[in-house]
Amino acid sequence: MQWLSLLIYHVLLCEYVARSATAVTRVKRTIIGRYPVCPRGCTACSQVNGCVTCESRLFMFLYRQNMREIGICTPSCPVGYYGVRHQYYSKCYRCHIDHCHSCFSRHFCTLCEKPYLASEGQCIEECPKGLYYANFTRECKEKVDCLPGAWSPWSSCTRNGQTCGYKWGVQTRTRQILQDASPNGTQCPEVTATQRCRLKQRHCDGECRRRKRHRRKKNRRKGRRRKNNSNHRRRRIGRRDRGRRGRRRGGRRRVSRMYSHRNRKVRLRRLCRGRKCQRKRNCRTRRVRNY
Repeated sequence: MQWLSLLIYHVLLCEYVARSATAVTRVKRTIIGRYPVCPRGCTACSQVNGCVTCESRLFMFLYRQNMREIGICTPSCPVGYYGVRHQYYSKCYRCHIDHCHSCFSRHFCTLCEKPYLASEGQCIEECPKGLYYANFTRECKEKVDCLPGAWSPWSSCTRNGQTCGYKWGVQTRTRQILQDASPNGTQCPEVTATQRCRLKQRHCDGECRRRKRHRRKKNRRKGRRRKNNSNHRRRRIGRRDRGRRGRRRGGRRRVSRMYSHRNRKVRLRRLCRGRKCQRKRNCRTRRVRNY
């Protein structure tokens, strides 16, 4: 009888030692600490199961790998999951709606996978009668307004496809339509805008030199033409004066001194007026030779 009690005592002692050893090993498996002891965001972690507890602002996401369940601390839940915040922890739960991309709660989907549409928290293939499809949010609504995108930056200032050669040009900007409007919704505004602008480079390369050369040639031609006109005017005045003179028989014409003096003044005045300076007060008179 004594040996039986000793045997029972020995068995209980072995069981107690085994339990204490497993408890010690379990405690050793869990490491309490922050990065770099544990991954970022974890307050406690395990070598086998990853993160055990997370910081208050992060969600605990559990995924299965073979027979083990591994935890990750993430700021937002992945696709097909939604986050729920509790008093001491926050956790990601799976959406229980077919073809759901992201959900608000367990039975309310906010965005469905393509080509399915979201309507009243469910994923359907076609919009019901009386509802219109909103291609930006991929859901069915009673009224869909046009949704224009942001304006693009202004284009370079051009005119007739050139960025030089003119003083003023035109620059444009465009925007895209993100969501088409339904018949009863607000229609889309203009998608292009233009405004007047000033070209940075007035003259193209070499054009300024060509213009200066052309201007010099033009001024030379004007000077020659003006000089020829003045010479022609002189000859014409001389011919007119010579035609007014009287002629003797067998000799050249004679004009009285009164008429010759008056004609000389007229010729001097006309010569002065035709000069390049175009100023009467500073114009110098020349003596014209009488024939």
